[in-house]
Amino acid sequence: MTNVSNEKLTSIRNQVRRFVFLVSAVSLMAGVNPSLAQDATPPIPLTAPQVVEAMVARNEQRAQTLVSYRATRVYHLEYKGLSSKSADLVVTMTYQRPDEKTFVTVTESGSELLHKRVFKPLLQAEIETMQEVNRRQTAIQPENYEFRLLDYERTPEHDFYVLEITPRIKNKYLFQGRIWVEARDFAIARMEGQPAKNPSWWTKHNDVHVTYQKLGEFWLPDRNETATQLRLLGRSLLTIAYQDYQILEPALDQSTPPSTGSSAILPQSLQSSQAEPSP
Repeated sequence: MTNVSNEKLTSIRNQVRRFVFLVSAVSLMAGVNPSLAQDATPPIPLTAPQVVEAMVARNEQRAQTLVSYRATRVYHLEYKGLSSKSADLVVTMTYQRPDEKTFVTVTESGSELLHKRVFKPLLQAEIETMQEVNRRQTAIQPENYEFRLLDYERTPEHDFYVLEITPRIKNKYLFQGRIWVEARDFAIARMEGQPAKNPSWWTKHNDVHVTYQKLGEFWLPDRNETATQLRLLGRSLLTIAYQDYQILEPALDQSTPPSTGSSAILPQSLQSSQAEPSP
């Protein structure tokens, strides 16, 4: 029974690692050049290729604009099967352009096994995703995905292009589902879907939900949750809440967006793979 539990935990850990690639890739696409966002006129609905082209272009602008930032993250993991376990972790994360992330643990509680088998590999995997080759292979762009425009949604605050994305190859580090692209900033504001390839026999189904928040003129992760149904009597839920953002260093000739604290509190979900849309 112990071996079975260990196999399931290994499956959860591997899921977490994979979605770390996804969220890291998206977070690099979430920014917007402040100078281009000011005084924007109401958007005119575009075609899918036009939306994708604008989204990729803004990603390049982000790479030159967001130099460094710090945030607090609250992780909550629940596993229910033949036994039940849970764990919580609070860390501060500091990003430095172009490829550096550092984590400092603030508090940790709950199952030591989940901390060892899930949380620690998750943080290490995120550091690995910052390598250029990993970012390039998982980025949401035409080289890796096909795009189909499904809808154009209008809300009181934002308009969104809703795109279906399909990986060009069945890679376990890629994602299939829908993205919501904000129509003025061409930043990904929301994602829903599943991994393109089942990463483990133990994993039966995965549902991923990621949302982003706009801070000043930047879009950064807000909440990430992944629910995983295991094949043999088990399920897991991982939630990551992103709080207390501080923009540390603006690029030259750019004004600093205001330092903003996220009001997001620990959600009630679990992300069992990898996910962070932030740099």
